[in-house]
This record gives sequence, structure tokens and C-alpha cells, in this order.
Amino acid sequence: MTSDEIYKLIEANGLTLHGDIEHFAALVASAERETCAKVCEQHGYDHYCGNVTDKLAETIRARGQA
Repeated sequence: MTSDEIYKLIEANGLTLHGDIEHFAALVASAERETCAKVCEQHGYDHYCGNVTDKLAETIRARGQA
């Protein structure tokens, strides 16, 4: 994430960095997981690997639900 994206994330969620750091860290991690999952999905179906990219995207997103 760029610093601009981080500031937008802070503002969009009404956060301050005084006391909200854990919530902020969770938001950044979630946004990063989603970005990674989308990269996997963009590669789509591969003749040799089947739908492994979709499974990778699902696995990345599931990390935030543990």
C-alpha cells in the first residue's frame, strides 16, 4: 500500500493512530490480503494448474477469518 492509500484507509474508518493502532493494523492486513487475492484471481485458469489461482485467492482471504 502507498502512504496515500494508508491515510485514506485511516480517514475512511474514522481512526486516529492514538489508541486505534490494533484496528488500523487489522485494516491494513485485510487490504493487503485482498490485494494479493485479486492478483491470484487475475491470473485465472491455467491449462496446467487448473483453478489453483482461485484456491490460492480463497486461502489468502481465509487467513483473515482465523
